[in-house]
Amino acid sequence: MKKIICVSVVLMLLLSGCSSFSKVDEDKVKDISEKITKTIIDSVEKGIDAAEKNSAERKESHKIEASETGKLEIESSVGDIYLTTHDSTEATIDIKITARADSKEKSQELVDSFDYSVEEKWNTIKIDTKLDDVKLLSNNNMQTELTINIPKNIEIAVISLNVGEIIIDNTNGHFEVTNNVGDIKISNSDGSFNLKSDVGEITLNSCRPSGNTELKTNTGDIKATFYNISDAQTIKAETAVGDIEMSTPDNSSYEAKIDEFMKGGMVMFKGNKDTKIDLKTGVGEIQFK
Repeated sequence: MKKIICVSVVLMLLLSGCSSFSKVDEDKVKDISEKITKTIIDSVEKGIDAAEKNSAERKESHKIEASETGKLEIESSVGDIYLTTHDSTEATIDIKITARADSKEKSQELVDSFDYSVEEKWNTIKIDTKLDDVKLLSNNNMQTELTINIPKNIEIAVISLNVGEIIIDNTNGHFEVTNNVGDIKISNSDGSFNLKSDVGEITLNSCRPSGNTELKTNTGDIKATFYNISDAQTIKAETAVGDIEMSTPDNSSYEAKIDEFMKGGMVMFKGNKDTKIDLKTGVGEIQFK
């Protein structure tokens, strides 16, 4: 976490300390950001590999009748989250709890004593796997991997994660997703997307936005491929350090404002300007078509 804070401080100093940035300066900032981010990831992976021999895990599954359920809420600290839909009225939740401590016995003790909750209440499925114990967070490596299948009548998903990847496929509705460190990947899905990542990429592949969509990262690229935007009122994408790539179909109707670092702003029109698009980078390039 200290290294991540250092990344943010370095970038802020570089950005605020220069009133006129050249293309070379921009590339240097991005290069520094990428190298430090890679160092953080490599450091974490090496630590995990070293502790793998002492790891322990526990797997559990849950089924919830969800034919009348309309919302899913997930809160998690560390670990990947996979979400998709299936042809069933039940929601299935598979959880894998993994602990890595300084001994096999300690890891097993942590896994066995870990508490989490899965419940259906007020037409909402709530999953809570947060690591609230300070000892767990400071001295040990614990994570919970979630694999979730929901019926198609659940059309609101609110997900909050500290560290890990969030992967969503073939799921329609309204998405409120926040990730501190890790990528957010959504594919083959329709709906309104409100996605935020502090350090990590946001990727939407073959999606159809509707209503208002907002994508935002502090450090990380944003990549979006939309197969239809006719139901979208607004699409906003912003990154402090990173590139934006967005593509729309040829028959789209939009007014797009492009604010790219060192290139100023520009406006692009197509059709009746039905969808308002706003793309902005602090340090990075924008490709829009």
